[in-house]
Amino acid sequence: MITIGLPKGLFYFDHHILWEHFFIDLGCSVVTSRDTNRDIMDYGVKFCSNETCLPVKVFHGHVYYLKNIVDYIFIPRYTSVYKNEYTCPKFCGLPDMVIFNLKRQVKVLEIKIHPDKFPSWTFDSLEAVSKLLGIKYTCVLNTFKKAVSEYHRHIWDRFRENSYIINSENSKAVIPVLGHPYMIYDSYLSMNLIDKLEKRNFSVYTPRDICREIKRENAYPFQGKVFWYMGFELLGSAFTFTQDKNVKGLVYLTPFSCGVDAFIVEFMERHLYSRYRIPLLKLMVDEHTGEAGFDTRLEAFLDTVG
Repeated sequence: MITIGLPKGLFYFDHHILWEHFFIDLGCSVVTSRDTNRDIMDYGVKFCSNETCLPVKVFHGHVYYLKNIVDYIFIPRYTSVYKNEYTCPKFCGLPDMVIFNLKRQVKVLEIKIHPDKFPSWTFDSLEAVSKLLGIKYTCVLNTFKKAVSEYHRHIWDRFRENSYIINSENSKAVIPVLGHPYMIYDSYLSMNLIDKLEKRNFSVYTPRDICREIKRENAYPFQGKVFWYMGFELLGSAFTFTQDKNVKGLVYLTPFSCGVDAFIVEFMERHLYSRYRIPLLKLMVDEHTGEAGFDTRLEAFLDTVG
């Protein structure tokens, strides 16, 4: 049985359900790397340049952890995910980056995702996967379509259970947490930010709790334009949360040297202050960030808004 490794970073936090279903239904064994820890981060730092953002460094660490225990490591090449919505450049070149930085020590299996301009790339990739794994193309294609359906069903079920309601009668104050999924849902990189807020008796919501259409409608001023996928997610979420009287402030978790965030946070910060007068705490982290300083800033912010 062929073993496929899924690194627990970057795309994993949004799409692991999709890819796990896909490879398991093809008859492969799927192995996920362990949760991020200091060793994984240190390995990533070792293989990446200083200019690389923290999540990409950590992703390399997860790949290094898997390289000797699986046959192939799956790294999709995301360029776009929806019409007029583009990913960060690091997703476009991630398979090449990993192969180069790890000096070809890993066997990478990739599928190209670019529905905005070249949807045919995905089908070409699936044909390459069928040849590599020795599985009929029609089987691979049908399995992929089924996995996509399962993924969308999972997203809808999760949203119905945890959907965010503006101005709800919830007695708790609300602190939304903004940031890329691979930052806010990785407990090591986020330093358990969501748990810390909940222990302070705040209700915590993230962009995942708002439906996609509402986020796009509120992504001022980029509605209907070609823009970053995460830009739509974060701006739309922030300006949706501002409509809620229960929101006391927003926390934005960002990795040092993230080009997308450098633009998004600056725009968001100015707009929130000038129009809504809602405080925004920007927490920037890298591999040198200490939890004590992180907690001190968070506690000071919560004392102010609470």
